[in-house]
Amino acid sequence: MKSKNLLCLLMALLLTLPLASCGSTSPEVPPEGDSPTAGETAEETEPDILAGISYGGADFHIMTSDTDISSNYLLEGSGELTGDNVNDAVFERNLAAEEQLDIKFTYTRTERAWGDVYSGVTQIVLSGDDTFDLIVDDQLGMSTASIDKVFVDVAALPTVDLEEDCWSGEYMYNLSIDYKSVYLMVGDYFMDVLNHSHALLYNRDMYNNLYGDPDTLYQMVQEGKWTYDQWITLSEMAYQDINGDGALDPDDIFGMIIGGIGGSSFPFTYGSDVPFVSRDASGYPTLTMYCDRLLLLYDKIYSMFYGAGTYTKYTENGENLHQKFMADGALFISGTQLGDFGVFRDMEAEVGIIPYPKLDESQANYVTVVHDTAEVGAIPISAKDHEMSGAVSHLLCRLTHETVLPAYYEMSLKIKYARDNYTSAMIDLIHDGIMDMFCLVYGAAYANNIFTWAILEPLQKGTDAVTSAYETRKEAAELALAELVETFKNNQPQ
Repeated sequence: MKSKNLLCLLMALLLTLPLASCGSTSPEVPPEGDSPTAGETAEETEPDILAGISYGGADFHIMTSDTDISSNYLLEGSGELTGDNVNDAVFERNLAAEEQLDIKFTYTRTERAWGDVYSGVTQIVLSGDDTFDLIVDDQLGMSTASIDKVFVDVAALPTVDLEEDCWSGEYMYNLSIDYKSVYLMVGDYFMDVLNHSHALLYNRDMYNNLYGDPDTLYQMVQEGKWTYDQWITLSEMAYQDINGDGALDPDDIFGMIIGGIGGSSFPFTYGSDVPFVSRDASGYPTLTMYCDRLLLLYDKIYSMFYGAGTYTKYTENGENLHQKFMADGALFISGTQLGDFGVFRDMEAEVGIIPYPKLDESQANYVTVVHDTAEVGAIPISAKDHEMSGAVSHLLCRLTHETVLPAYYEMSLKIKYARDNYTSAMIDLIHDGIMDMFCLVYGAAYANNIFTWAILEPLQKGTDAVTSAYETRKEAAELALAELVETFKNNQPQ
C-alpha cells in the first residue's frame, strides 16, 4: 500500500486515544411518532391536501437570491415564453401555480454574499415586515436564522406533506437541530441544491487510450465497486512527466487535478460513511467522528491529494483548472458541481460524469455532497398567512417535480450536455445520492469547525496529524454543539 508509513504513524497515535465505534452515518431515529419518513408518495386514496384551496387573487411575494452562482432563473424565470425548454417549463409552472391557487407572484431579487444572509434575513423578519411569503437564500445564513426560529416549522403545516416525493425529506431533517422540526425547505422547486451537487468528471478519450473501454468505469460504479483505492490507482497510472524533469509541473499530464487544498476537500471529506455526528434519543446532534473510519478516510484523502498523479496548484473551480482539463491535461477533475457540466460541453474529448467514490466497498451507497452555499427556502414567521405559504411552496415543488425537473434534467443535463449512453444513469445516481450533512452547514460556526479542519489542517501541512488536529478542537466543539442545542431549545418562535 502506497501510504504504509502514514498508516503506521496513525496506528501509533491510536494507542494514545480510544476510538469511538463507527457505524452508519444515519442519525438515530427519534422516539416513535417523532421520526420523519421521507421520499414516500402519499396513498392515492388519500385526499389531496391542496384540493379546494384558493386565495382569491392574493399577491405572493418571493425574495430570491440573484447572484452569479444562484439559480433564480429556475425560480422566477424570464417571465415569458422564449422557446427554451427549461425557461418555458418554469414559466408554465409558475402560471399553473397562480391559476390553481388563485395567486399572483411577485419577486424581490437580492445579491447578498453568503456571510450577509443571516443579518439581512433576520432584520426583515424581526422588524415585523410582512412583505415576504417565501425567502430563498444560501443555506449557511439561513441555517443560522433557523436557530433563532424566525422561520415557520413547515412540518407542522397542514398544507405541506413532506412525504410526497417532490420533497427531500432526509436532507431537510439532517439540516434541523432536533431532527423533527423543519425550518429550511429543500425540494424540487429549490433546484440550486441540484446545481451545487458535487460530481467527478473524467476524460473518456484519455481513459480509452490508457485502460480501454471507458464504459468499464461506469460499470464499476454501477456494481458498487468504485472506491478510493480504484481512484488512486487510475490517477497514479495516468500521470505523464512530459518534460522528463522528474517533478510535477503544469505542463505534465495528470491523473487528477484539484483546485487547491481548501474548500476543494469538502466532497472528499463528507462523501463517505464516517459518522461525523449521531443523534441522541431526542434527535439532537452529538460528536462521534473520531473512529477507525475517520483515520481510513484521511489516509485515502492524503493518498489522493499527494499521489504521484495529482496536481493541486490551481484556483478552486477556477478557469485555469477547467482549461487544463479541457486541453486533455488530466484524466479526472475535482471541484466541479452538477451545474458546471455545461461548461465542458464544447470539449473535443468525450466527458464522463460519475459520483465521488466510496471509502471502500463496505460503504452502502455513494454520497453526493451539496456545497454549503446552495440555496434553500423558508417561510418567515412574519408572513401574512403561513398556511398559504406552505400550500404555495408545496405546489411549486410538486409542479417542478412533474414538469421543470424533467425539462432541466433531460434537456439540459442528459441530452444537451451528455454525449455517451451511460451518463444519464450516472446523473440519476448522483441525484439520488444527494445528502446534505449537518456538519458541513453548522460545523464552522457551531462546532469549532472540527468536521472540516480535523482533516484539512493536516492535509494542508502534508502530515498525518489528524488525531492531534481532532483533539485540539474536540473540547470546544462539544461545548459549542451543546450550546447550540440549548440555544435552539430556549429560543421560542418570535
